[in-house]
Amino acid sequence: MKFLLPIAAALALSGCAWFHPPAAPEPETAAQSPAYQRVEVADQVATPAERAACDAAGGEISRQGLLGWEQCVQTYPDAGKACRGEADCEGTCRADPSNQSVAPGEPATGTCQTVDVPFGCYAMIEDGKMGYTLCVD
Repeated sequence: MKFLLPIAAALALSGCAWFHPPAAPEPETAAQSPAYQRVEVADQVATPAERAACDAAGGEISRQGLLGWEQCVQTYPDAGKACRGEADCEGTCRADPSNQSVAPGEPATGTCQTVDVPFGCYAMIEDGKMGYTLCVD
């Protein structure tokens, strides 16, 4: 299992090398953000293949969470975009810190999550309403 993920990542990355996007994308796809694909680290420390896959995806290996395991931290293509719910974002729609006075269930807007790290304390926005603050570590 330890070697399966790096092999799968290498195959996935090499399989895309021959693909060339169309010269003129259709109008509805032209406005979409670049594709985001999560790069996972299978164990406490990233392997050389996982580091290469992370680097190729524009991410950076760093220690995260209470356990301090290495993870590939990637920026979402829509980071910071205004949102009214998770459907508007690659990650989650998070409440702006300036919305601290808005009670859960009240109308609110947020911004799309910046990086794919789930750790920290934040409130999410769903269906245009403030959620409860949660802390993840």
